Amino acid sequence: MDDQVTLSGGSFLAGLQHALAAVGGIIAAPLIIAMGMGLSAADTRYIIGASLMVSGLATILQIIKIGPFGSGLLSIQGTSFAFVGPLIVVFHNLSATEPPGTVLGIIFGSALVCALGMVLITPFVRQLRRIVTSNVASLTLLLIGASLVLTTTQNLWSAYEDVEVPIQNLLVSGATLATLLVMTLLPIKYARLLSIIASLIVGTLLAEYFDWLSWAEVEVNWTLFYPTLMPFGLGIDWTTVVILFPIFLVSSIESVGDLTATNTLSGYAHGDAPYWTRIRGGLMGDAMNSVIASLFATFPNTTFSQNNGLIRLTGVSRPTVGLYAAMGLIALGLTPVFTALVQMIPEQVVSTVTIVLFALVALAGLQLFFSKAEQPRDYVVFAGGVVGGCVIANLAGGWDSLPVALVQFLSFPVSMGALIGMMLELVLPGRRDH
Repeated sequence: MDDQVTLSGGSFLAGLQHALAAVGGIIAAPLIIAMGMGLSAADTRYIIGASLMVSGLATILQIIKIGPFGSGLLSIQGTSFAFVGPLIVVFHNLSATEPPGTVLGIIFGSALVCALGMVLITPFVRQLRRIVTSNVASLTLLLIGASLVLTTTQNLWSAYEDVEVPIQNLLVSGATLATLLVMTLLPIKYARLLSIIASLIVGTLLAEYFDWLSWAEVEVNWTLFYPTLMPFGLGIDWTTVVILFPIFLVSSIESVGDLTATNTLSGYAHGDAPYWTRIRGGLMGDAMNSVIASLFATFPNTTFSQNNGLIRLTGVSRPTVGLYAAMGLIALGLTPVFTALVQMIPEQVVSTVTIVLFALVALAGLQLFFSKAEQPRDYVVFAGGVVGGCVIANLAGGWDSLPVALVQFLSFPVSMGALIGMMLELVLPGRRDH
């Protein structure tokens, strides 16, 4: 196969399928973050619209390749779930002293610094993988998934308490969960890929039947939506940079796995010089797309794995397909009616879906570790990062003698665990590339 990207009418339907398969995950992450931050309706609508448009633009950059940026593969981009917990925690830490708009500017500015840092170090991806190993990636995924399951469960319980008829909560959550599970298990070609968006729709429709939704509260602007450059300004908080940067590192290693799968499914060889060119270009694209996301006030971007499942099902890996998918995502982002509808999804529905997704993230971390662990050293790194991150995070709140910024960093188990894992990889004897 060659890397030439051309448009053809036959790719339109396949591109639409990719857009539908990805859109549920693309809107879920920014919606969860906005809910967790307690953002206003207007800010939530903006972030969802900007996320869709940036995902589309980011996908185009990945496919067409501009200089060193982009893999040339059919790689769909979207907001990374890995950043959900860290961004919510950072937002509430900073909100103690700053108004929400200023805090968002600080978060986007700090993420911009991290993304630019990734642009600089990504060319050294082979060396980077010696520190951010499968052990570090797996323990970080486990911590991300487990912490978010706990937080989301607490949010779901709080949402339950706000509904007058308790049985309605169970019915809405149950219908959402049942749809997700049934769509995942059905022996139908595309059901699994559309399971997220289908479960969100079913749960929301049942909530509407119970008269939960207040359409009068939704302000729909029928003009086209365009993201604004730096609408919240940009600021830098170095504690936030230190908290987010390990997540950027781990997310890049996840992207290596996604890009490798896409590379293989596209019929290319693994491990040769062109392979590493695509991987470096894909990671550079990820980093540059996160720069663009920060400038337009949405959250860091990464490769999505859903499209690999669709490539496997259809056998279609033409980059053209991704361009049509990108156009579909941009079209949805341009449409304020769609973002208004997304905003109507009840927290019970979103939380039910995301508890499952975050549990799968934790499970993926365990599966990754056990598939790669070969010696006792691996278990020491994995357990040391998980236990060390959790223990230090639980104890840090009582260390009043330390600077507030340091306590905030130590209190977040994901970043702390990833850092401990990377340190153990460096200092323990018997290190190997894996």
